[in-house]
Order: sequence, then C-alpha cells, then structure tokens
Amino acid sequence: MSYGLGLSEKKQARQRRTRFFKFVLYIALLAGAGVYGYYEGQANADRRIADIEGQVIVLTSENDRLNDQARAALDKQSAALAEARQWRDKFENEIPSGPTREILDLVQTRLADGLEPDRLLSLITLAQNSQNCDAAPETKRFIVNTPIFSSPGNSVSLGNGTITVTGNGKSVVNSEGKVEAWYDPEQPVEITFTQLGGQKELLTGVLPLHKSVVFGANEYRFSILAGKQSFATISATRCDFP
Repeated sequence: MSYGLGLSEKKQARQRRTRFFKFVLYIALLAGAGVYGYYEGQANADRRIADIEGQVIVLTSENDRLNDQARAALDKQSAALAEARQWRDKFENEIPSGPTREILDLVQTRLADGLEPDRLLSLITLAQNSQNCDAAPETKRFIVNTPIFSSPGNSVSLGNGTITVTGNGKSVVNSEGKVEAWYDPEQPVEITFTQLGGQKELLTGVLPLHKSVVFGANEYRFSILAGKQSFATISATRCDFP
C-alpha cells in the first residue's frame, strides 16, 4: 500500500516538474518572441527611417535644383529687363524727335521725289539763320474761281511775272438755298502757284493760308487772306535761297 502511494507521489512530482518546465519553456518562448518582435520592429523602424531620410535627401536635392532654376530664371529676367531698358534709352537718345525728325522726314520725301542727294546736301550746307529778304512784301488781290464762275484771266502775277497764282473755291449758298457766283471763304479753297516754265505748287485749306515756296534761287513766303466778295488777297515776301 505504501509502495503504491510512493509511486503516485513520484508520478505527481514528475508531472509538476513537467508542467513547470513547460511553463518555463512557454515563458522563454514568449520572451524570445518578444525579443524577436522588438528587434524586428526596431529593424523595420530603422529601415523606414532610412527610407524617409533617403526621400528627404532626394526632395532636398530636388528643392535645391528648383531653387537654382528659379534663381537662374530671375537672373535671366533681370538681364532681359536691363537690356530692354538699354535699348529703350538708346532708342530715345538716338531716334530723332521734334524739328529734327520733321527735317529728316522732309529730306526722305524730297529724295523720294527725285531730288539729287548732292543738290540737297549743298542746299543744307549753304543754309544759314540770317536771310536776305525784300524790304516790303508784294501784295495783290485776285478773283477765286467757282464752279459757276471761272475765267482763265482770274489770276495774278508776282515776283516780276515769275509766279502766277490762281484760286478755286466752292460757291456760296444764299439764305434761299441758291448758289451764288462768288466763292465761300469759309469753305476750303485751292491755290495754285505756277512758276515761269511750268513748275507748280498746290496749297489747299480754309483761308487764311500760309506757305513758303522755293523757286530756283528765291524763296517766296505767301499769305493768302479772304478779301471782298469774290476776291482773295495775297502777300508775297521774297528772300534769297538758301
């Protein structure tokens, strides 16, 4: 009987040891799994941190590249604006304006009309501020032709017969709406200057009109004013040219 009890106690002791070792093994496995999980998590965290750091480096490099491009673009823009200002200043300083521009335009016009460059150059060279002009202007009056009254004899000669002046205008309309024979001084007129030999100059506009005309070695400064009915008055001052 006591033998059976001894065997039972030994068996129970073995079972207790077995359970203890199993418990210890379980705890060890749990600890190992925990340690493994910790180190694996740490490794994953390190890899993620490394990946993030790599992305940060790439993004920083790209940001630096874009900043360099932006600075280069700003530098180019600044250079372009500076060059544009230089060209604008050069244009404003070198392109003539005012009377100089008008003179150049007139020179181009006269050259286009067939005036010889040498002739134009000599005239410009001889030009001076002081001029030799006649003491008093020559003043005459003439009839201005209209569509219903025109006569070949309605002209006036100036400059000792070297220049003939004729005029054409629009007929005046009276209060009854009827057209009269004389011209309307409030409407544009057409004045023709004809030099002895056939050369002509034309002047158009509303009176009074003023024009400087060069014929050969003489410059005539004309002023045409409205006169009494049908008439216009012309004054001419002759000056040496150039």
